[in-house]
Amino acid sequence: MMTKDRAGMLWFGLALAAGLAAAPGLLAGGFPLPPLFLAVLGLACATHRPSRAFVMEKLGEAFSGSRIRSLVIVAGAILMIQVLPVELALLMAGDVLAYVEVVAAVSLIAGQARWPLVKARISRLGQAGIARMTASLGRRPAARARRAALRRRPSRPSSVADDGAAPWDLAFA
Repeated sequence: MMTKDRAGMLWFGLALAAGLAAAPGLLAGGFPLPPLFLAVLGLACATHRPSRAFVMEKLGEAFSGSRIRSLVIVAGAILMIQVLPVELALLMAGDVLAYVEVVAAVSLIAGQARWPLVKARISRLGQAGIARMTASLGRRPAARARRAALRRRPSRPSSVADDGAAPWDLAFA
């Protein structure tokens, strides 16, 4: 017999959705903590009314207007704390062009600081690739290679080439 506990069914739906979201992570060998936490919380709230009341009360307090605004302000301050002195100086100066120039200069300086490292890494990879390629081809001593080249006799045209046709180099010219 189905009860009319609509809130419990909603919490059970949340638990089911979170469990389905966690399944690929679990099957891949991981431990997806946030979806599993939501699944356990949803099951607890679906089956136990006092737990549901407690969670709803705490969620209401956490997402009240003043607290959510405070969280957004703190998160914004944490994100901007690194560039805060420069931002404030340029804000007080009121010069937008100076702000763009400073941002461009900082990005160019950061790029130039990394360029020697990138260049050295590319040259090392290139040298290693060339060394591997020459090792795989095998080296013949230069004198032996010259001897082999000198001993070759020039190839003679086949008898098929004597049919009076024009040479190939003139055919494409």
